[in-house]
Amino acid sequence: MTTSTTLYTKTDYDKICEFAGSHFEYDDGLIVWKYNGQVIEDEILTKLLNQEGIQIYLEMATHKHYQISNNIQRKLMFSLNPNLFRVYSNMPNIFIVIDGKEKIRIPDVAVTPQKQILTKDNYLINPLIIFEVVSPSSVRTDYIDKLREYKELETLQEYIIVEQDKNLLVHYQRVSAAEWTEEKIETEKDFLYLPTVSVKLEISEIYADCEGL
Repeated sequence: MTTSTTLYTKTDYDKICEFAGSHFEYDDGLIVWKYNGQVIEDEILTKLLNQEGIQIYLEMATHKHYQISNNIQRKLMFSLNPNLFRVYSNMPNIFIVIDGKEKIRIPDVAVTPQKQILTKDNYLINPLIIFEVVSPSSVRTDYIDKLREYKELETLQEYIIVEQDKNLLVHYQRVSAAEWTEEKIETEKDFLYLPTVSVKLEISEIYADCEGL
């Protein structure tokens, strides 16, 4: 198979996600695997657009990846007032424009205000907190590409990168429009405090039930 040379519309992207699930992101006309950022081949995209029902190899997250994401989502849903906030895992579609390019990202976990702001295509533009769990294939995407893109979201206050192969979190917090702080949290005794929503997450809670995965 050859790498895609075709530019696709956001309508194409929505159709593919509706048919095959949230395994994809949109990068200025290209459709990429969510977990490694690689461009998908035209042959696969054509079959997905035609909804042919074929089996394809998906760049899936590991069981540990899903466990960590679910741990974070459950803790936040239990801790936050549903009248003020919404919590998502592997959604929603977040719309970003950076350097004139349109991108759609799907965070592993996201917190938004209860009153969401959507584009005319129903993509979210006002997240408050985003978590990404790092896979071996997504290191550059999470630490460089998404960090740069997420900082362009005016409403975003915190971005947390969670390693899955060691107890390590990197917490980015907005100080001003152009300034962010960076804090590494590395031991099981530490906790992650989210000042935007006044919630404390113990590291042990984030990595619960991950042994053996």
